[in-house]
Order: sequence, then structure tokens, then C-alpha cells
Amino acid sequence: MGLRGLSLVAKFSLTLFIARFIDLETLGVYGLIAGAAVIFPIVAGLGLIRVLSRNAVSQQLAEVTRMLRLYWGVLAAMYVLIGIVGVGIGIYLHQLELVSIVLLIVFLEHVNGDLFILLNHLSRPLLANLLMFFRTGAWICAYMVLALVFPAFRELDVLLLFWAGGGLMAIASFAMLARDWPWLHPTSRGERRAWFVQHFNASRTLYTNDIANAVAQYTDRYLVSLFMGLEFTGVYVLFWSIGNALSNLVDTGVIQISGPRLISAHAARDGSYWSVFRLLLTETLAISVVLAIVTGIAVEFAVPYLNQPLIGGWMAVLWLILLGFVLRMIYEIQGTVFYSRSKDALTLLSGLFVIALSMIVNVMLIPPFALNGAASAIIVSYIAGIIVRHVMITRYIR
Repeated sequence: MGLRGLSLVAKFSLTLFIARFIDLETLGVYGLIAGAAVIFPIVAGLGLIRVLSRNAVSQQLAEVTRMLRLYWGVLAAMYVLIGIVGVGIGIYLHQLELVSIVLLIVFLEHVNGDLFILLNHLSRPLLANLLMFFRTGAWICAYMVLALVFPAFRELDVLLLFWAGGGLMAIASFAMLARDWPWLHPTSRGERRAWFVQHFNASRTLYTNDIANAVAQYTDRYLVSLFMGLEFTGVYVLFWSIGNALSNLVDTGVIQISGPRLISAHAARDGSYWSVFRLLLTETLAISVVLAIVTGIAVEFAVPYLNQPLIGGWMAVLWLILLGFVLRMIYEIQGTVFYSRSKDALTLLSGLFVIALSMIVNVMLIPPFALNGAASAIIVSYIAGIIVRHVMITRYIR
């Protein structure tokens, strides 16, 4: 939680820095790139890391490493294809440099995100969060200090290069710490093919659900951009990024760490499962409410110093998004019940319901209510999702 808290402060500071020292349009573009850095890894990963990590809880390190090598072979093939298409688009748009650095960031975010999930399932949360701090906090601190000293650094391209540097530092640190893992055992082509077929069949439901979740979380900024333009997108991304940083803090600092405990409690069948779940729900809700209130008050004090009157006029959006953050955490806790019991179909069905409702409500509310409509859509979607998942848990599991 301490490491995630530092990353949260860094992300929050970066959004304020861009709004204050660069401009809201750049913040809007940065937000769209950040969305792509989440959506593309989910699409390219085929959901395999979720199955691999869940299995890793009960596997020996040698077997985990063998699975990881096979998975990375698939990942390399996917990114070769993505890179070819991306370079072609960059040449066509005369933005080859920008597209190339965005592709590199997407790839680094993918690898680092997978390592974070895997290390948590291997009960290495400290290492997982330390590496995450390198790619989500350390580079931000370095960039802002240098950009304050050297105004020439206040450009999107420079910011993206620092982002890529943070990702590379995290991967290099993992490579050094895992140098004694059994990486060198050979694998045959037939083994790779059989592994992929088996694990993709097992991951298809989770894969579809991950895509649904990503679309549900990031579609709103693209709709805001479509209906209202990049400057208003920058305002929305500023507030949304605060809520998302809090979500990541609670998810990685509480929920993901507790995932292996739920899996083990279910496997033990000793009656402890629902006690573990209730404790997790209580902890998550309490932490989320406190973080939302403290953060909202802090932002209210900070916004006047940005010298951006447009942001000050939309402060109600912040509090709506913070309420949506608390509701989202309840929804995610319910999802751990499905995940720990391998009820992936229930995860998918509830996820598809939320994304469909989110898109409908966004399209209905953004034109008449602008940014307030986009933030309200978050609340409506997660309230409905919580109700649906509660019904599923009580009817099909308990």
C-alpha cells in the first residue's frame, strides 16, 4: 500500500503538472494513449496470463517458468504483427516517431502488467509492487523535476520517452532478480502449439471479460473526445485519472494480494472461504471510502493553483467519479468470488452486462449533461453491476 500510495501521488501530480505547465489538449492526448496502453495489452494477451497465474499458485517454480516461456513466445508473435501494422499506420499518418514510441510503451506495459499479476499469485507482492513503482511512479518523479528545471522537456514526446524508460527499468530489474530461475530448458514447436490450444481454450471466457472491462472503463474518454473535443477530454481525464489511480491502489494493494488467499480457502474446503471474503469486502470498502474523501478534499484545494478556470467549473465531476470508484471496488470484490472458484462464465456475463449498459448510458447522458453525464454513467453502470453480481453469488454459489 505504501508503494502504491507513492505511485498514486506521482500519477496525481503528473496529471496536475500537465494541466498546469503544458495544456489540457496534451492531457487529453496523454489520456487517450494511456487508454490504448491498457486496451491493447488485454487484446494481445488473449487472457492467457490470467489462467497461467491462477495455476501458478499451486505449481513449482520450474513449471511456472516453463509456462512463462511458452506464453512469451505467443506474446512475441502477437507484437510482431502489431508492430508491422503500427509502423504502416505511422508512415501513412507521417507520425512514425510518435506511433513507434506508443507501440513500445504498449509492449512494456503489457510485459510489466503480466509480471505484476504473476508475482502476486506467487505470493511476492512486495517485489510486484516495487517493480510497478518503477514503471508508474519513479519515472514520473524524474520527469517532473527535470521538466521544471528545463522547460524544453514540457513536450508530449519527451514525457512518453520517460514513460518508456520506466517500463524498461522495471523489466531490467525483474531480469536481474530472476536470473536464477530455470529459463534455459528447451521447448519444442509441438509443445508450444499444444500448450497454446489448451490454455487459450481455458482463457477464452476470462479474455472476453477482460476486453469488456477495459472497454467499459475507457470508452467514456473516447466518447467525450467525440462529443466535446480534446480540451474537455483533458478535464475529464484529469478527474478520471484520480479515480483510476485510487482504483489501482486498492486493487493491487488489497484485492490482488488477497486473491491467492481466496483460491487457497476454496481449495481447502474448511469453511473459511466466506469469512475471508467478508473480511476482504470490509477492508476494501473502508479503505476506498477514506481514500475517496481525503483525495476529493485535496483536489479541491489543489485545483485553484492550476490556473485553469475550465477545470474549476467542473468540480462536481470529481465527486461523481470518486463515488464511482467506491462502487467499482465493491463490484471488483464480488468478481473475486467468481475468479477464485473458476466461475469464469459468471464473470463474463456480468462484465458484458456492465459494458453494454455503460455504453448506452454514456451515449444517452454525455450530449445533454456533458462531463457530468459521463461521470454519472460510471455510477449507474456499477450500481447495476453490483446488483447483478449479488444475485449471481446468492443464486449460483452460496
